[in-house]
Amino acid sequence: MVDAARQPKIDVRAFTEVEKVEGFVGNFKVTLREKAKYVRADRCNGCGACTLACPVEVPNYFEMSLAPRKAAYVPMSQSVPLIYSIDMENCIQCYKCVDACGALEAIDFSQEDKLVEEDIGAIVVATGFSHFDPSVMEEYGYARYPNVITAMEMERLNNSAGPTSGDLIRPSDHESPKTLAFINCVGSRDKRYNPYCSNFCCMYSIKNAVLLKQMNPDVDITIYYMDIRTPSKGYEEFYDRAREMGIHFSQGRPSLITENPETHNLYVHAEDIALGRVTEKEYDMVMLNQAAIPQPDQNHMSSVLNVAQSPGGWFMEYHPKLRPIDSPTDGIFFAGACLGPKDIPSSVAQGSAAAARASRILHSEEWDIEPTVAVVWPDRCSAETKGRACGLCVKACPYGAVKLEGDKAAEIITAKCHGCGGCVAECPEDAITQLHYTDAQILAQMRALLAEKPEEKILAFRCHWCSYGGADLAGTSHFEYTANERGMKVMCSARMDSDFIYEAFRLGAGGVLYSGCHPQDCHYITGQVVGAKRASRLKKTFDRMGMTEGRFRIEWISAAEGDKYARVLNEMQDVLDNIPPEELHEEIERLKPEMSKRLKNFPGVPGVEEAMVYSDKLVKAITSQLEAK
Repeated sequence: MVDAARQPKIDVRAFTEVEKVEGFVGNFKVTLREKAKYVRADRCNGCGACTLACPVEVPNYFEMSLAPRKAAYVPMSQSVPLIYSIDMENCIQCYKCVDACGALEAIDFSQEDKLVEEDIGAIVVATGFSHFDPSVMEEYGYARYPNVITAMEMERLNNSAGPTSGDLIRPSDHESPKTLAFINCVGSRDKRYNPYCSNFCCMYSIKNAVLLKQMNPDVDITIYYMDIRTPSKGYEEFYDRAREMGIHFSQGRPSLITENPETHNLYVHAEDIALGRVTEKEYDMVMLNQAAIPQPDQNHMSSVLNVAQSPGGWFMEYHPKLRPIDSPTDGIFFAGACLGPKDIPSSVAQGSAAAARASRILHSEEWDIEPTVAVVWPDRCSAETKGRACGLCVKACPYGAVKLEGDKAAEIITAKCHGCGGCVAECPEDAITQLHYTDAQILAQMRALLAEKPEEKILAFRCHWCSYGGADLAGTSHFEYTANERGMKVMCSARMDSDFIYEAFRLGAGGVLYSGCHPQDCHYITGQVVGAKRASRLKKTFDRMGMTEGRFRIEWISAAEGDKYARVLNEMQDVLDNIPPEELHEEIERLKPEMSKRLKNFPGVPGVEEAMVYSDKLVKAITSQLEAK
């Protein structure tokens, strides 16, 4: 941090929050809230005289509330920049700090928060993680038993710059403990709280144990664990070193901690898997190695930055393998544990990678985007035709690429559009199209694919990123599936317009597969969610119509699930094979009027009528050639 602060091209804004982010890659406008410190940065020299004079003491967050701090303070002695702040929530305004500051006159109680707008080319998000609060796990007694502490509290007690100058003591009587128990996976790998592994906790626990053993060779330490996970370079050797030092490892998650009310010693009840029985052991102190969880303001930051979150609340990368530090929004990158629990080497590597990715943007005059962007026909938008905008396109776009102002037609900000097509399919006026995936182009393909014996065909709509790859893998892996499948590609399941499905059944398709990414794999933030809701509505509509179960099917298939793609198609073929041909034909004819009723606006979409005429001529010509042969 000191080197960063000294770098002339780095501007460190401490005590500042991101209020708003607008714009797009290379042209972000970021609004920052510079919070009032009530100390003038241009005059404060970090001498600390104000802290010495301040009579108010409050719990110190940095010391995990194990020690106090003054109302005039810096978060820690190594703070960069070393500028003091006044905690106005606890300040009694005795003005002793003003007197202590003297001629510097750095204290300024008239300061207010300032909003500053900056032009930014690229953004790197490195907001880190927070810690699970183990007090909700009543079986461990945290916050009830004074000698049950967390890993971070242990870290501060064992640190030479900590509240006890590195002297580990029991909070109950300030005596040095002789026996210690470390409990791993507190709040993680637990279906009640966080089902995931916190990644670094095993090594963190072993590190704390080794440091304590080095400083106090006589202390007896036992680490309770579910599994020891040491998957990186040198980690297994470090684990072996800990065992050689005499640190004990007991496999089994403790179920209960009780306390002796007189001595405040603790009894850990746990299953010892190696012994095959339940044990109860007495310890002077217990350390809880709690789970890593997203920051408390993660939801707020996700909204401000317009980036997606995974089911666990972490930020979601563009692709976990191919683009692991890119956000779905161009120009925004991630580094470290804001994406999920990571250790220090991984965080450092991601930080370097994010800086390199951001530098590509900063050194580019132009930035290429996918050409499959949305375009609005202003004369069809309800804002123009009816004098009011429905706003469905705004809600459907996860990137904020649709601009709607007053009674003007919607406008697509091309640089922000990623081409999912969700706004196109959601528009009730058919006022938006997607380049290279227009309604006319897709309709022409459908009519050609279903030109001959459509009742025998299964029309499969696939998203570009996942289910299309799954279909490709099914072919290259030589999985056997029905030859009656006819596949169509769109960029996202969000682009699979209801009109396409109605038209497919109106043309007589035997079955339609609506397939795309799994929710956590979607390349377009909420594209799969939008597509899934539409597919669910279609399924309910077809059930009310009396369509045979299985003719319309919704499946989420990843690019690695070629076997699933083949299995789903074979199951759909079985459904068609089990319907007598005359019954299938009767059902198709019975439902055609219903499908046509829902397609009353479809022929008016620009290019659709011409595509229908052209595809009919093309199909007729091909059919004539086949008959001639």
